[in-house]
Amino acid sequence: MNATAWSRGLEVTGGGTGVVSHAGLVLLRQLADRTGLTAGLSAALPSPDGGLDRGRVFADLACAIADGARVISDFRVMGDQGEVFGQVASVPTAWRTLKETAAGGDRTRRKVTAAINKARRYAWSQVVARHGQLPPVQVADRQLTGITCIRLDATVVPAHSDKEQAQPNFKGFGHHPVLAECDNVREPLAWMMRPGSAGSNTAADHLKLLDEAIAALPPQFRRKLMVTCDGAGASHDLVKRLDKLASRRGYELTYSVGWALTEREKTALRLVPDTAWEAAIDAGGKVRERRSEVACGNQRCGHRACWIEEAHVTELTGLLRKGPDGDRLQAWPKSMRVFARRERPHPGAQLTLFEAEDGWRYTLWATNLPEDTKGWRGQCA
Repeated sequence: MNATAWSRGLEVTGGGTGVVSHAGLVLLRQLADRTGLTAGLSAALPSPDGGLDRGRVFADLACAIADGARVISDFRVMGDQGEVFGQVASVPTAWRTLKETAAGGDRTRRKVTAAINKARRYAWSQVVARHGQLPPVQVADRQLTGITCIRLDATVVPAHSDKEQAQPNFKGFGHHPVLAECDNVREPLAWMMRPGSAGSNTAADHLKLLDEAIAALPPQFRRKLMVTCDGAGASHDLVKRLDKLASRRGYELTYSVGWALTEREKTALRLVPDTAWEAAIDAGGKVRERRSEVACGNQRCGHRACWIEEAHVTELTGLLRKGPDGDRLQAWPKSMRVFARRERPHPGAQLTLFEAEDGWRYTLWATNLPEDTKGWRGQCA
């Protein structure tokens, strides 16, 4: 756990020449030490008599992954540079450490999680001490300050061999973990390893991960939250839990979760007049447009007739709650609103029969953002 002698008082500068390979990894390793992560892992993971410190091995494995390691054998890159990193475990020792940790079960997992959360509290306190706050949440070309954003997302990880829990899924073969990330600092808060056949919007998984992600945040950053969930993640159980969290006294929580396009929503979309659609913006804050077939030769012209808006946004809440069939959202929280985005499909896009007939590809989401929200956050696009 002790830094090598040359690294004491180390300063970071740019423009160096003749830099040692993987030199930046030294700083990441020292960050693990100085935030207390390595010491916390050492306390959580008992080391055998005469064996290498298991906390050191675990922290080094994390550094190796950050450095681009794809398999455990890549760990030897650090071991081959003892002059830079000091003593590093061998690949067999790394494997033994992982097996010992797995054998500890849920009790060891909780200890490791507690060590990581403690190190996070210290690291974030240093960020706030220097900058006054966490980095803002980026929303298109705007920034939200004073809010901690948690993003839940399931992702498919392909496997090229018959690994444990690897199963066929809608994208091929592999695993289907679900992750919770703090968008402010791009840092994972919680994760759940799942077989490849696991669903994208399994309510029980989302609820467990949401609770663990909020618990992973330092207490002062739990007061004003934003939670997003991609895909059709708006299960009754998840929205009910988010609504309950948002109603707590002294707390603020805004959510945005994917919403399924069912016959209920298709009926509402057919009733939306063209004038109700607003032009959508891209990640740079600019209107999504493309050149029309009859455009002039100037690619940078400002002629309105030369440009075609490619994406639009509208709100469906009124049509779903007060449409011809009555309140179709009666089972959902009153504060919930539903929005739709339509865009021209790219070549090869897989469309539903409704979308193929309509000519637009639709994406829906639900949110509890108040209707009277002021400024740019209150706009559909």
